Amino acid sequence: MSITHVTEFHAAPGQEGTLVALLTEGRDRMRAAEGCESFDLYRDQDDEHAFTFVQRWTSPEAHNAAFADRIVQTGHLQKVLATLGQPLVQRTYDMMP
Repeated sequence: MSITHVTEFHAAPGQEGTLVALLTEGRDRMRAAEGCESFDLYRDQDDEHAFTFVQRWTSPEAHNAAFADRIVQTGHLQKVLATLGQPLVQRTYDMMP
């Protein structure tokens, strides 16, 4: 079952450039993972501190495995969290028929 995973980030003041670089690197790591169908990064038009990942995966298991291997275990997640001014928000959606 295919899923869409959305993650919202809000940079702390002065951390926008660092966060963008880290999010771009993370996106590229995840795009190369098995089961990734698409992985895009967006910047909010009204808030220069706000960014969103929209990801499509073949399964929740594919997403979780890639996230654990490519983001958590490499220390990348900790670097991202250090640039945030607000907690990140994550949601996972199932496609409706």
